[in-house]
Amino acid sequence: MILSSPAQLGILLLSLLILFLHFLHSQRKRREVAALVLWEKLPTLPETRAARLRARFDLLLLLQLLVLAFVAVALADPCLRTARPRLASLAIVLDGSASLRAQTAEGEDIAALVRAEALALFDRYPTTPVAVLEISRSPRVLAPLAERHDAARRAVAAWEPTWYGDGADEALAALLASQDSFFERVVVLTDAQAQFALPGLEVVAFAAGENVAISAFSVRESLDGTGPVAFVRVRNDTSAYREVSVRVSDGTRRLSYDALVEPGGEQALVLPFPASIGGTFTATLDGRDAFSVDDVRLSSLARRAGVRARVIGTMDRYLKTALTVAGVELVAQDDPGRADLVVCSSATLPAGLREERVLLVHATLAGILDVGEDVRDVRGPLTVEVPGDPLLLEVDPLNFVLKTSPAVRPIESGVTVLSADGVPILWHGEPAGRRVVSLFPDPLESNLPLTVDFPILVLNAVRWLLRTGGSAPEASAIVGAPVPVAPYGAPERLKDPTGHEIGLPADSIGFIAKAPGIYELTTSSGTYAVAANVDPEESPRPPAVAAEPAAQASGEEARRKTAYIDLWPVAAALALCCLALESIERERSGSLRRRRR
Repeated sequence: MILSSPAQLGILLLSLLILFLHFLHSQRKRREVAALVLWEKLPTLPETRAARLRARFDLLLLLQLLVLAFVAVALADPCLRTARPRLASLAIVLDGSASLRAQTAEGEDIAALVRAEALALFDRYPTTPVAVLEISRSPRVLAPLAERHDAARRAVAAWEPTWYGDGADEALAALLASQDSFFERVVVLTDAQAQFALPGLEVVAFAAGENVAISAFSVRESLDGTGPVAFVRVRNDTSAYREVSVRVSDGTRRLSYDALVEPGGEQALVLPFPASIGGTFTATLDGRDAFSVDDVRLSSLARRAGVRARVIGTMDRYLKTALTVAGVELVAQDDPGRADLVVCSSATLPAGLREERVLLVHATLAGILDVGEDVRDVRGPLTVEVPGDPLLLEVDPLNFVLKTSPAVRPIESGVTVLSADGVPILWHGEPAGRRVVSLFPDPLESNLPLTVDFPILVLNAVRWLLRTGGSAPEASAIVGAPVPVAPYGAPERLKDPTGHEIGLPADSIGFIAKAPGIYELTTSSGTYAVAANVDPEESPRPPAVAAEPAAQASGEEARRKTAYIDLWPVAAALALCCLALESIERERSGSLRRRRR
């Protein structure tokens, strides 16, 4: 054993002080008694000086001296000399891509296996200078090249994979060159997805288990302007047929589809969302597999979040409630802010208002729709003129009963959805460049407010009015890739999926999503949802070759160097143990003395 700081053993001189205080405390004292009769016949025991000294040494004194001795040895930094393998330098490269979040066929986390393998390399080369690097689409140095491994071990123990895609050979070469050293050995710890072709690399790969993934998900506006259409592709990377269940939601409506996918095959799905005004769509794949990340994917359309409607006329509480349930914020006619549509109820829309989207409820649009007095007595059920129209989605018109309905002047171009005895009841069209939906009867003169279909009908009308007709592009992004903000307007604020606000300067041309989820981007033209997904290429696939165990450098056993194993932690631990025993013994001795009294 070698002491790195033998001068620290001088602390042992404090043992003389401990002995002095012990003998001072335990010195015999004279005491006055009433009589000596009881002691006269006691036999006199001869005591030598050595016997008296032995009687004064107790367990407490021994433990105190041991504590001091172990503390002195720990401060002297003892080392044990041994021979260990040594390299000139070692680079441990951790694959930080999202695919490292997968599990093996046995259910073990690949990231945990990578951490364990890296720590095993530290144990194998305790005297070798080591650098720890992370390679992904955003490479970085976790611990620079150093002989002491403390910082590198902490970095590995706290390491978690990113959400980025795979890194390239060029990025790995630049990362190695940043350490200004020629690495005798470079070990890349990865999964079976990444491919590195740099010469001299030792790749240790851990294969993921079987996986079923949503390999593609996007939402586009339909060409006929009826609403968005979701495109989903499911891939089966298992060795057997898999029955999958796919669910797609726009936040208010959910569509499900079951499919049987052959081994190694794909299944493409097209799911329409007629009249949907949602800006965010979610595709979910049921079931458990090796990579849960690709079981959920997001897509978004560049639509403003939140709908504001300017109110004109008198609005009854039933219509107001239905609009509120549809997520519409109602503002006054003279409100200076923007409005996405106008709701005109029991009034005539002023000619000066030029909003492009108008919802008329028992109202008149000057020059186009002229609604007369309620004089007509409606009898019998309504007639559905256009079955399957977006306004009637999930609505049963047979539940509607009208008491009166106004006469309507002949309408220019448009679609009469519902009628009664040939008179329009529900109509939509695009006259004079506007998009208009008109419900001609007064809802209070019918049973509409009392039916469950009325809020759905109002929601469908709002969705039809706000459909973008192909002008809202998909606003999805890949984690780690730049997201331009120019299509949305001048940036003002950005929130990540957790709600934390990210600094975004006014002159920013884009941002990089660092994790999957919905980012809330506020610009000069409104607030938008931007969906970010993990790169689909990160989904585990069956490896071309089986994963290999950790490679061993050839000839390294013949090149060994003296290594020193620190023993001070052992000495410090023994000191703490002795101190604990001394405290227990002191408490026990005090209890005995109190009982004797």
